[in-house]
Amino acid sequence: MTTFAERKKVQKLVYLMDKVFGMGFSFPYSWYLHGPYSPEVTKIVFDVIEGRQAVDVNQEVLSDRDRARIDRLRSFLGKDIDSNDELELLVSLHFLIERSRNPKLTTKDVVDFLKSKKPYFTDEEIAEAIDKLRSLEHQ
Repeated sequence: MTTFAERKKVQKLVYLMDKVFGMGFSFPYSWYLHGPYSPEVTKIVFDVIEGRQAVDVNQEVLSDRDRARIDRLRSFLGKDIDSNDELELLVSLHFLIERSRNPKLTTKDVVDFLKSKKPYFTDEEIAEAIDKLRSLEHQ
């Protein structure tokens, strides 16, 4: 966890496990440069790295339900699990869509906001990410 890319990946994976796959961490997130960000997640990661917080990596700590959620996350992400850009796009879209539950906002409004903040994502990449997120609704 020594690089920004590694810390960003952890932020995005924890967000997905918490907000999309129901692990129940309940970390608060706010919009930041690379999408949703939780200072609490960063603090925990640094506490673990610097040895101020112990981590029990015993598999028995996870319930069967939690293991199933992690398996669903892995399956959902596929090869995207290794792409910081794909993780950033998926998590950013999910965060914005959840925040835009206001009936006056449309998917187009969400996409327009995303593109204003992250113009490096193409229309095709955004459409594919939206489709991928929507696929979860049918599972």
